Amino acid sequence: MKKLTFNTVYLTLLLLLFAFGAQAHALWIHTSSTTEIGARHDFKVYYADYHENAIEAVADWYSDVQDFELWLISPSGKKTKLEPIANEDHFEGSFAVEEKGEYQLQISHTAKVLKGTTAYQFNAYAQVWAGKGKKVSKQQKDLSLTRNPKSSVFLVKYKDDALADAPINVLGPENEVQKIITGKKGKASANMQENGKYYAEVTYTDKLNAGDPSGLKAIWRCATQVIEME
Repeated sequence: MKKLTFNTVYLTLLLLLFAFGAQAHALWIHTSSTTEIGARHDFKVYYADYHENAIEAVADWYSDVQDFELWLISPSGKKTKLEPIANEDHFEGSFAVEEKGEYQLQISHTAKVLKGTTAYQFNAYAQVWAGKGKKVSKQQKDLSLTRNPKSSVFLVKYKDDALADAPINVLGPENEVQKIITGKKGKASANMQENGKYYAEVTYTDKLNAGDPSGLKAIWRCATQVIEME
C-alpha cells in the first residue's frame, strides 16, 4: 500500500475543511438594537472572523474593504450616507435619531479582486428600533439578512426576492454554532433564548457564465448581522 506523505494528508485536511464550509472574515456592524428619539446612536464596524476570535486591524483589511460605504435608512425611507472614522481595528460613528420606527444601517461592498477568478462581496446590516413605527422595507439589491424586533426568525433576500435554501451560520454567546437553512419564503428560525451577542452570517455564490466580460467565474456574497439579546 502506498504511504501518505505529510503534504498529502495536509492537503486532504484542507479540502475537507473547505468542503464543510469554513467561515471567513466579513464586515460586521455593532450597535444597540434600541434607541430613543433625540439621541445620538453610536455604532462600530469591524472586519472579523468571530469563529476564530480574529478581529483585523484596519491597516490589514483585505483588498479595498476599508473603502466601504455605510448608508442609514430612516423609518420614512430617507437614505443618508454616513462617514465613520477609522480607528486601530474598527470604524466608528453615530447618527441622530429623529423619527419613530426602524432605522437600518447597510453596507454592500464588492472588494477589488487581487488574484484569482472570484470576487468577494461583503454585506452587513444593523437594525435599530426607536419605539413603534414604520418598518424599513427597502433592502440593498444584493444579499440581505434581516429580522423583526426581538425575533429569532431571519429573512434572507437576494435582489429583492426571498432566497430559499440559504445557509445561515449563527454563533452564540458561548461560542455555540447553529446552522440553519431558509425555506421557500427565505425564512429560518434560530434558538436565541440566552442573553448575549449572536453573530449571524449567510452566504451565497453566483456562478457566472463562461466567458463573462468581467473575466470572473464567480461572486461570493455574504451578509451579516450582530444581534444582542437582553
